Amino acid sequence: MNLDRKFLVFMVLGGSTFILSKGLLVMFLVPDPPPFGGNPTTRLILTLSYLGVALILASRIRETLLVLRRNWVLLVLVLMSFASCLWAESPIFVLQRSIAVFGTTLLGIAFATRLSLEEQLRLMSWFFRSMAVLSLGCILFFPSYGISSSADSFGNWQGVFGYKNLLGAMMTVSILVERFRPADTPFAKLIKWSSLLLSGVLLAGSNSITPMIALGATLLFVEAYRVAKHRLRMPLYAIVVAALVLVAAGATAFVVDSNRVTGAVGRSSNLSGRTEIWSMVLSYISERPVLGYGYSGFWYGSSQESSQVDQALGTPIMYSHNGYLETLLNLGAVGFLLMLAFLGTGVTRAYYCSERDRSLVNLWPLAFLTFFLLYNTAECTILLQDLQWALCVSVVASADAALRVRDAEPEEEQSLVPVYEAT
Repeated sequence: MNLDRKFLVFMVLGGSTFILSKGLLVMFLVPDPPPFGGNPTTRLILTLSYLGVALILASRIRETLLVLRRNWVLLVLVLMSFASCLWAESPIFVLQRSIAVFGTTLLGIAFATRLSLEEQLRLMSWFFRSMAVLSLGCILFFPSYGISSSADSFGNWQGVFGYKNLLGAMMTVSILVERFRPADTPFAKLIKWSSLLLSGVLLAGSNSITPMIALGATLLFVEAYRVAKHRLRMPLYAIVVAALVLVAAGATAFVVDSNRVTGAVGRSSNLSGRTEIWSMVLSYISERPVLGYGYSGFWYGSSQESSQVDQALGTPIMYSHNGYLETLLNLGAVGFLLMLAFLGTGVTRAYYCSERDRSLVNLWPLAFLTFFLLYNTAECTILLQDLQWALCVSVVASADAALRVRDAEPEEEQSLVPVYEAT
């Protein structure tokens, strides 16, 4: 494969990343009313994007089949989302959403089969740098778009993403990408630290607490892991026990004095209404514990129970604000166990990937999965049409030691187009 073809692959994957991030598009394309949301133009753009990704995968069918075979639990989970049309109250909507998450999953697989971990970080860093600069420009020059005017988030920055939490989520991933992307030259280091600073400023301006906490805990964990494993030579079981003790201590503090804990981060004791949502979601999960309500088959008025939740809370609710509860709600205990198996496999692979050498790049899967697991305690990106899900699939597949696609490629295919090598 020549450089022109490699550049085309890079552009398709980068373009799909941009589209999936919802950056800029949400400012101009108004979604249809639920439950069949999604602007027709947006759906067309996403369809073309996913077709491009599918063509890229088809050109490397052997490697694609290897990834699917090595991640069969993921394949079963996605197929289950399609099958859930059979027991959902709104089968057409469930089918639409299943197709969407299938395309998002394909994007993650394409990242893993076509790009090395370092190349993935380079692509993502350039994407996030562009979005950060555009968001800053939108905030400064087009504040009616870049700064929220909604009653519940007035004055918070939202950049080109149309919502403060989405800007916050994107900037936290941006910070993670920059932290673990290598920079070998003085100019590359200058760009890297400038990007970190800009992403940090935008994250603070968004006032999005969940990604802030998840990011801080992730960076703290990874640094503590590096010290414990490489300097203190602590065994893995001791590190796991220490992490569990810290988690238990945090949970105990929240239960004992939730007002003080949540007040410290500027939130109410009910976590901005999340605890009320969780309580109601748990009661409905118990009514369909095995297979759930169908993939995305509960919210947006696609089930009678969803309307009951909206009436009880006095506002439309779009998701559970917890990725694990959302999976239980959608696909029941069967889907939940499949999800745990997939993420557990990913964490195991990420650990062994970090042990191959002490490079920042090989720490990326462990860092991202840590963030992903923490973020989903208060938001939902597990098995959704979301950039975080595509990255999750990518790092789980890429961390697999059996994936040696690029080792057999010609030397000129090992790097991206030279213009991107400098930084």
